[in-house]
Amino acid sequence: MENTLVTATRDREFDGFPGRRGYGTKGKPIVLRTNYFALQQNENVVLYVYSVSYNKEPSKKVRRTLVEKLLRMPILQDRRCATDYAQRLVLTKHLSQKSQEVEVIPDSVNATPQHDTEVPDFVAQARARNTFRLKIEYSETYNISDMLNYLRSQSGGAEYQGRVDMIPILNMIVCKTPNASNNNIVDAGKNQFFPYAPSPLANVMDLGGGLDALRGYYASVRPAVGRLLLNLNVTSGAFYRPIPVIELLRANGASPEQNEQFIRTLKVKAVYKRDGEQVPFQTKIKTIRGFAKPNSRVRVQRMGNAQQVRFRYTDRNVKPEREHEETVEAYFLRQHRITLQRPTLPVLNCGTPEDPQYMPPELCMVEPGQVYRRLLSGDQTSSMITFAARYPNLNAESIAGIGSNPGIAQSVFGIGSDTMQQSSVAQFGFKISTKMLTVPGRILDCPRVDYSQKKLNPKNGSWNCADQKFSRPGSFTAWGAWIVNRQGPRGNALIENATGDMLNSDGIIGELARYLSQYGVRMGRRVGKETVNLPPYQNRDAIDRILASGFQNAARNAVSILLVVLPEPDRWLYGRIKYYGDVEYGVHTVCSVGNKIQKPKGQGMYLGNLALKFNIKGGGTNHVVQNTLTTPLDKSAMLVGIDVTHPAPGSSAGAPSVACVVASVDEHLQQWPGSVRPQTGRKEMVEGLKAMVVERLKMWAKKNQAKYPTKIVLYRDGVSEGQYHQVLEQELPSFNDAFRDIYGAQSKWPKMSIIIVGKRHHTRFYPTDKSHADYNEQRDSGSWNPLPGTIVDRHISNKVLREFWLQAHQGLQGTARPAHYVVIKDDIKFEADQLEQFTHHLCYLFNRATKAVSICPPAYYADLLCERARYYLFSALQENSGSDSSVYNATTGWQGGVHPRLAESTWYI
Repeated sequence: MENTLVTATRDREFDGFPGRRGYGTKGKPIVLRTNYFALQQNENVVLYVYSVSYNKEPSKKVRRTLVEKLLRMPILQDRRCATDYAQRLVLTKHLSQKSQEVEVIPDSVNATPQHDTEVPDFVAQARARNTFRLKIEYSETYNISDMLNYLRSQSGGAEYQGRVDMIPILNMIVCKTPNASNNNIVDAGKNQFFPYAPSPLANVMDLGGGLDALRGYYASVRPAVGRLLLNLNVTSGAFYRPIPVIELLRANGASPEQNEQFIRTLKVKAVYKRDGEQVPFQTKIKTIRGFAKPNSRVRVQRMGNAQQVRFRYTDRNVKPEREHEETVEAYFLRQHRITLQRPTLPVLNCGTPEDPQYMPPELCMVEPGQVYRRLLSGDQTSSMITFAARYPNLNAESIAGIGSNPGIAQSVFGIGSDTMQQSSVAQFGFKISTKMLTVPGRILDCPRVDYSQKKLNPKNGSWNCADQKFSRPGSFTAWGAWIVNRQGPRGNALIENATGDMLNSDGIIGELARYLSQYGVRMGRRVGKETVNLPPYQNRDAIDRILASGFQNAARNAVSILLVVLPEPDRWLYGRIKYYGDVEYGVHTVCSVGNKIQKPKGQGMYLGNLALKFNIKGGGTNHVVQNTLTTPLDKSAMLVGIDVTHPAPGSSAGAPSVACVVASVDEHLQQWPGSVRPQTGRKEMVEGLKAMVVERLKMWAKKNQAKYPTKIVLYRDGVSEGQYHQVLEQELPSFNDAFRDIYGAQSKWPKMSIIIVGKRHHTRFYPTDKSHADYNEQRDSGSWNPLPGTIVDRHISNKVLREFWLQAHQGLQGTARPAHYVVIKDDIKFEADQLEQFTHHLCYLFNRATKAVSICPPAYYADLLCERARYYLFSALQENSGSDSSVYNATTGWQGGVHPRLAESTWYI
């Protein structure tokens, strides 16, 4: 059927996208398992979708509570129903009325104290205020048969308008079991669910700092040729530890300001136990807004404790009611007969800045299952990588189990056996296979890599460039080295009185110079070593002044590039060095950490890797991959990469996103200057794209005898499946506007192809034969991932859309993730083998490595340039803001671009 479809889709467009022109044939054929499962449906099933609206906007938690209560009401009781617990219901039968309203009171509203026999007036009033009216209204109908008929049709032009909208509906059904309440599984969004203790399915590791790593599971229905499939995968996430808030803050071990940011929006259970009693008389779920702050009602000391913070309240338990003002400590003793044991700790505000509700932290326990969405520390990141990196067979077992024992993922979604499915998907007419699919794949041949004097054939996706001369040497006017020390423990970058095989700073710089000369890099005059002494990192203003002065002197002395040796990894300091070098003074920098560059073991390889960066920054070409720009491309083709990166959670209010465009300028595809700008925060489509495209076209012409490219291949990174059309509707017109300005008449415009590069997908492949796996039988070692060059474009791909999965790299750690490529425009008209092999060859051209990389360089470079720009705005984009008043100021700091001296180079590599 796939081959038949190609004859119908070739040279045609479907929904604005080019149809598939064929399937790839090059490479060694293999068979792989994949984490997809056949999904059978009762074709007579009809799904009715109803919308749920509210008379007033509830919080996410209250909304879920309301829908849970709605499901138990007569209107929906005993019906087959799935829901997103927010706005939609999916049923297999119509309700009696197309539109109806019900009243619901969330359980969480002012729970009645257990010892009280009567409901106090203020509780009754609160319930009245918090009663919600829910409107359930018929929305649309989906016939399973319509979707299946579309997928099975051998006509490329067959259409089914509901094919896109039905997938979220089917996902709601698949996710019904983990989405149900009271099962110790949390919905983390994007169809990802994480079991937590005491669930027997939970898998937890302590990350330190008050956080846990949890193993989670993903599910999504995917349309393929002739059928629907279910994609299941393993994922990982960081969560707050469910411990007392006091222990959480102690574990975080940060400043009060950082602690406040750490716990902001955290949900806690406030447990009220009277003095001398063991059983709580009341519990409430509260949301932390921060610590106490001064407000206009009562003078409150910032971050004051229970003995310092005073507030006013109306005592409704006495008649007549009257207003009191007292401390938090006195209030809990008077009202609840609770003597605080830790009254000197800062109290929590669980209300709002305008209407604070103060809670002593000793009464609060962190609710389980809360995702931590801010940046992890370096140590936590390392621990998370260790936790997430598992051999492919272990992940496959977690998904599909062994033998008759279901995998954890199958158990989470209730699909591990027929018995499980009866209570979940079977009631909607679904039956999901418990066995992974097998798909045909191919292993593409590694391309040849050429240096100046020798040609190399990579093995297993990598090669050794030792004793080689770079293909074309870079050059500099002058270079120097900074040894950066700081006050405080472990503040020296290098051990100067080194012994044994360990070199001191002069020895290291001399050895680097030898390597650079050996590779052929023309470094110019050496201005010598400078020791830069910094105050403690907390004194950022002083550090800025020292760095600015140092770079000013370097620029004045015509230094082209600096080796900067740091005492330890520090993202803020790294960002300031890059900002002053790249933006303010136009001096290239290559940064290293002292304990890495001074370590004798592997020092040669380390210095060799630094040499790769030096050569590229000097305008050189490290290596050439033969037969890359072949038919339908030639030397007049320009490759482009685009990416947008967004502020980290917890960033300053109003913090921008960063958009960039990188483009090749030489036939060997080694130099990639770029344009980069800040833009509206969290907007994925690029603003001001026309100007950046014009910059790239003019740069190409400057490097190519004043000629412009005749073909352009754009690899667009960071775009989700639902945004493909937006690229064509919002970004493609910017290219056309640039073409109009540069080329004039449309007949002179370059032909253009656009390929979306996906990294954050959940498709994985598993070898079925150890000869096709990354495994050395003689050494009994290897990752057991598919071999580099493994490609799949059949059986799980879209019916008409051109897509393929390519694992170009060697997956050394964990389960390898292939890159996903989707063609959304193709004026160049690549054949399947041409595009697949071209993309594969590109992965061997990443200029700071001697191995194939996981995504092709245009997308990789765009990602690197965006990341570099994030460092220019580090405090606004990447540091967790510790204050409500932290607001990004767009009129100060970096405004976009780079120093003119660096603009023609790949300065960000």
